[in-house]
Amino acid sequence: MGIKRENEHEDSPTESKIPRVSSPSLSLSRPISACQRCRKKKIKCDQNFPKCSKCDKANVECIGLDPATGREVPRSYVTHLEDRIAALEMKLKESGVDPQVVHDLAASTENTTSKSSISDKDQEEIQDQREQGVLMNQVKFNSINAKDNRSEATHHSISFAKLMSTAVKFKKRCSNVSSTPEIELDPTTSNVVSSEEILPALLPPKKTAQEFVRVFFAQSNSQCPVLHREEFLQTCFLPIYGRLDTNITLASNYTAINMSGLEDDPYYRDESLTWLAQYKQALNERMSYYKANNQKVDTSTLSNEISVPLKFHKPLFFLNIVFAIASSTHHLQYPTNISDSLRLAALKYIDQVYTSSDQLEVLQGLLLTALYSIMRPAVPGCWYLVGSALRLCVDLGLHSESINQTLKIDSFTLDKRRRLFWCTYSLDRQISFYLSRPDGIPDEYITTRFPSELDDALIVPHDVKVQDYSDKTSSSSSYKTISISMFRVRQIQSQVQRMLFGNSDLPRQFNTLSEWKQNISKQLKSWKSTCPKTRRKMNCDFNLDFFGLNYNHTLLILHGLSPKNFKLNKKDFSKVSECAKELINIYTQLLTNKCINYTWAAVLNLFMAGTSYLYSIYNSEVVRSQNSLFEVKKITQECITVLNTLIDRCDAASTCKNTFEML
Repeated sequence: MGIKRENEHEDSPTESKIPRVSSPSLSLSRPISACQRCRKKKIKCDQNFPKCSKCDKANVECIGLDPATGREVPRSYVTHLEDRIAALEMKLKESGVDPQVVHDLAASTENTTSKSSISDKDQEEIQDQREQGVLMNQVKFNSINAKDNRSEATHHSISFAKLMSTAVKFKKRCSNVSSTPEIELDPTTSNVVSSEEILPALLPPKKTAQEFVRVFFAQSNSQCPVLHREEFLQTCFLPIYGRLDTNITLASNYTAINMSGLEDDPYYRDESLTWLAQYKQALNERMSYYKANNQKVDTSTLSNEISVPLKFHKPLFFLNIVFAIASSTHHLQYPTNISDSLRLAALKYIDQVYTSSDQLEVLQGLLLTALYSIMRPAVPGCWYLVGSALRLCVDLGLHSESINQTLKIDSFTLDKRRRLFWCTYSLDRQISFYLSRPDGIPDEYITTRFPSELDDALIVPHDVKVQDYSDKTSSSSSYKTISISMFRVRQIQSQVQRMLFGNSDLPRQFNTLSEWKQNISKQLKSWKSTCPKTRRKMNCDFNLDFFGLNYNHTLLILHGLSPKNFKLNKKDFSKVSECAKELINIYTQLLTNKCINYTWAAVLNLFMAGTSYLYSIYNSEVVRSQNSLFEVKKITQECITVLNTLIDRCDAASTCKNTFEML
């Protein structure tokens, strides 16, 4: 309720004509204390109504302190309310309604509802639930009348919204506020370290490089197959490091890497030609020179003095951005800035990629840079990078199968076009789903087929025997089973995003939104059942928890609040609670294993899961009865713990953690 100032009382001429009825009870209910002006001036206040004599003489508003709320209110506040009530009662009388009858009826209804809604059994439940933490103590555990078939959200949803808003405002008030106004941060770009604060990383030793590449192909490229394994080895790894050690697997745990085109490469036969060998030689020569002259210089300075031949620029870009993504995949295992320094090392050579005559190579560079920005806050943000990649896809006609078929290209290039389009689609839908933003290209415009599920070793350039690799099948293991699974769940998420947050009409085959939601749930269950579940099937040690994250995240959005679903039923509340708990449990497990591969996205998902969990408990008695005090404390503490761990990786984590703690 807004506070009416005294000079606003003139707005109602009817009120001014009504003689005020003074009663002892009303007088006693008024706060009797000195006004704020007299307190500050340390003078005696005569406490007259509506103004004390000192304020009346100074012709200023007489402000008091409301003992119930702690707010500063005019001393005429209660008097104004009395006048207002009297005016409204007169209006009722003029309309032929007796105010006393209305008052008695309201009191009777409230008393009857209270008696009918709280049974003896409910009283016992209320007593148990009163022990449920600080948040739970603020909840009125009144059961809904058995005859009331309204949504459980009707009674409490506004209250929880106010609670949420209060938590955010309270957090801001408690923080140290400077004279500079607070700026809302974009989670996808906040916490970006200035390039002046960190230096580009030095070229890692071969052993470290091989481990980074192994992690990249198993955990990242398996979800979004931007790079063809054998092509990457030949064009990027061999020129810089030479041959790959035989004990290293690149999403090839149960199959062999195709070495037929690699063994004839000069960098494979003679590693002295590689950039690593040349780099070490140049570095040692400079160190010897400075040492002979008794000069001290750090390795970074020496490294920057070394001129890199142009032919190594592209390989160094792709290798360093792969290293940056791989270190972000297990970023909790590395120093905070290692990924940023590797990314900066890649950006030194980005011009040769972005100006390439091969537009598919340009697209690969864009996608890898975007993939990094999804994992870590970066500038430019993932939204803009993926947008650029999507426009390039449309320019090249990658979204259209008819265009693919009209081009005179070999089967290797055809498959590459398909995989790059679906990688772009996957990233676009992923970001849209996280940030509730519109899709970059409607699904109706997409006709291109999925890329082949065959392992990269079986997809070779200039193979005249195969017309279309997507028509071929194989019983051998392939990491592409992960890729195709991810593409399919992005399609389902696209449907959810478009229906619940867009302007899409309900498809004709469904009569109600509930029927549509049931259909999406069936699609999700079917998708989950077809996801690969063994390392042999995946051909790598991909973390299966990421399937669980996508499954529960999609269900949480499907059954949670949205513009099309603003009143949750019992099933919705149960699903929201179940999925939110499962999301928090998975992130806790990932934290234990130090395998959280996204930062700002993890923060958004965790905060949504945590607040959704509290929302379901706050609004649903069924959910409250299913969650013990111990479980509520455990789940909320796990959420706070994971958010706290991500604070130094993403600024948004601090805000989300503090707000969640307030709740």
